[in-house]
Amino acid sequence: MPESAKLDGGDNPTGKQVTVATPKVATRSLWIMGISIILVLYVHTSMAPALTEMAVYFGKDYATISWVLTVYLVSGAAVTIVIGKLADTYGPKKMLLLVFVCYTVGTIFAGFAHEFYTLLIFRIIQGVAVALVPVAIRIARDLFPPEKFPFAQGVLLSMYQGGSAVGLVLGAAVVYFGGWQSVFYSAIPVSLIVLFLLWKVIPKIPTAPLEGKDKNTGDNAPKRHGKIIDIPGVITMVLTTSTFMLCFTFLGKGSEGVGLFWTFLGIGLASMAAFFFIEKRSESPLINLKLAFHRIIRVGNISYLMLGIVQYIIFSTIPTLGQTPEPYGFGMTTLEVGLLQLPQALVFVALGPIAGMLAVKHGSSRFIVPGSIIMCIGIVALLVFHSTSGQVASVLILFAVGGAFVTLSANVIIWFTPPGSTGVVSATYSTMRIIGGAIGPVIAGMFMALFTSPMQTPEGVTSSVPNTMAFNAIFLFGAIISLSLVALMFIMKRRALKMGMPSNK
Repeated sequence: MPESAKLDGGDNPTGKQVTVATPKVATRSLWIMGISIILVLYVHTSMAPALTEMAVYFGKDYATISWVLTVYLVSGAAVTIVIGKLADTYGPKKMLLLVFVCYTVGTIFAGFAHEFYTLLIFRIIQGVAVALVPVAIRIARDLFPPEKFPFAQGVLLSMYQGGSAVGLVLGAAVVYFGGWQSVFYSAIPVSLIVLFLLWKVIPKIPTAPLEGKDKNTGDNAPKRHGKIIDIPGVITMVLTTSTFMLCFTFLGKGSEGVGLFWTFLGIGLASMAAFFFIEKRSESPLINLKLAFHRIIRVGNISYLMLGIVQYIIFSTIPTLGQTPEPYGFGMTTLEVGLLQLPQALVFVALGPIAGMLAVKHGSSRFIVPGSIIMCIGIVALLVFHSTSGQVASVLILFAVGGAFVTLSANVIIWFTPPGSTGVVSATYSTMRIIGGAIGPVIAGMFMALFTSPMQTPEGVTSSVPNTMAFNAIFLFGAIISLSLVALMFIMKRRALKMGMPSNK
């Protein structure tokens, strides 16, 4: 292996690696973790079609009720990298169970919340489940041999996308027939069953060797409080991610949010500078900065930020396009909007495992560029063809196909990651996707607020709705971002092959 492909902290995963489970146990564990991811994303994305009903129930305006989504993402972004580090240090199964217990508790009580701020507290607790994906990837890397890991990671990442789409489809139906509380009620029994299966089926995963040596014995340093987990690094990391998430959220609040945007952006930049200062001097840093700025991993993190932006621009815009009255939208009900996105949801869920199997046979690097091109074509087609629901449903299939293959770029990232750092590295690119997921709807909302037309309801009330120009601008911006993603995939593939990654990996 070329020297440039080696990183501190471990060997490339294509080297010798001992799995801790039989193929049967590994496969069972994979699908149970996949179901848990679908469940978590189903509940979260189901909140989007439920916001209107929740605003009436709690007597809040739309800007306030949207915090039901915001606090979940802020909570998840704040803790995901920390959870990933804890999984690498103390064992991923422990952290997986902890994360899912938090999610289950939040789910049980959220549906019974009769006061808005109580609901927000339980949504914050649920937000810890955002860390589920990187922890599951960490487990999958130990359960599967290196040649099968791309398939496992493809399944888990497709469950993330599929769960989001399923929430928009099934969640819309649940809200339509049973109200917003039914989203939580329907998830409670499944959460309890999945929690039991995660505890029962997934084997215990040994932790990676500790970094650092005892000065006297030369042995790995014992676990001491403050030595293994960099507490100042944790504090500044949580502050950095949460303030960056909040600043983009406030940017979407209009003129009244501009001051808060700059305030939180300043706090975020200051805390990020403090984080890098602390990490450079820490004996056991939260993030290995050399690893974080590796040429492949750095491009991968930027790619996942772009992927999050473009995916959530589409996820947040299509329901609005569907529900906006004609002639600017389709005038659909919540249930009909869900059905509009059904083909996309089915493709996300079905194609992920197929993409993973193709990656195992032919290599992930072969598919990331074609996948990004297909996604870009899909969004350009959406820009041109979105005058009917049939056109939108068809074009979204292209978008889903491209997305399924673009996520294989995570396999390239992990190939250059030491096994003992899988949790924190996968948590980092997952966090970048979350931040992108916060930016995307804000950008879409800005265009929707900028380009509006008056519309009179059957009751005679005149209101402003997004017009054709708004949707054209959103899809054009999404096409530009997807084009940048194509360039990033070209760069990643070229660098990976140049740095020693075989073309069939």
